[in-house]
Amino acid sequence: MKNILYITLAFVLFFGCNHALSAQTEKVEVFSNLIEKLYMAGVDSAFISDAMRNPKVQFEEKFVRINVIGAFKKPDYSNHYNKFSVKKSKTFYKEHFELLKAAENKFDVPAEVITSVLWVETRHGGYLGKNNIASVFFSTALANTEENIQMNKDALKDKFDGTEKELDSLYKRIEQRADKKANWAFDQLLALAKLQAVSPIDIFEIEGSWAGAFGMSQFLPSSYMSWAYDGNGDDKINLFELEDAIFSVANYLKSNGWGSSEKEQKAAVHHYNNSNAYVDAVLKLASLIVDENPDNDSSYLKVDFKTPLNKQIIQ
Repeated sequence: MKNILYITLAFVLFFGCNHALSAQTEKVEVFSNLIEKLYMAGVDSAFISDAMRNPKVQFEEKFVRINVIGAFKKPDYSNHYNKFSVKKSKTFYKEHFELLKAAENKFDVPAEVITSVLWVETRHGGYLGKNNIASVFFSTALANTEENIQMNKDALKDKFDGTEKELDSLYKRIEQRADKKANWAFDQLLALAKLQAVSPIDIFEIEGSWAGAFGMSQFLPSSYMSWAYDGNGDDKINLFELEDAIFSVANYLKSNGWGSSEKEQKAAVHHYNNSNAYVDAVLKLASLIVDENPDNDSSYLKVDFKTPLNKQIIQ
């Protein structure tokens, strides 16, 4: 491990500016075990040295907190299908009808579903997130260190009102969640390293959500590498551009099982985001857009709104 650390330090020291050397060296030390793991996984040393030299890429405790213990809070997407959301989505649908229909015709994913996903994700590009996504993954990849596990335990213990046995159970969940998210973040770093070669945007400058999703469609790096689509034919895929975002959403859903049955449709949206509340919101908003556009064929969406949606979602 020390050899790996020395190699990385050499990159930093050679390319870095003198006034930033202390901060860079400290950062390398923080990420030393992760750096070794990335090297062992075959990640290009240029990616690692670029990350260590870039002042925007930092360890941030908040990403370890929200990606681990944030999952213990029940999500609420109900505001995504209120009157305001329906109105804005209807306007977006009309303004970009031809583009949305072009994506629908290519991938057989309804225009109103694409519209709905883009609203729930980023308010049609109005809210893209301000978090450096490389920092999200570098930080969260350290979630299962002893220090960070204890930090999250302490954060919940102060708010916990239960028995000692229940607290032990909660601690176990934190440990399991920490392992899961650390492995997930490492996989996203591997994808980010690959994305560096094809992204039209400097990957270390990309801002997005606290979960590391970016662009109007809020794709993770792994999702970009698998399902991002060039919607405007310029031989680049920029998810901050509407055409690429629309076609990428359609390609994502189709590639992950969107079909003619209710089961297929719900499963495809669930793959986009594994929250049942998210699936509820996307499909309900899409149905309301259809309701306000009665000429559309809404046969794709067979949801009985007399039954609570959370009882209909595939577990």
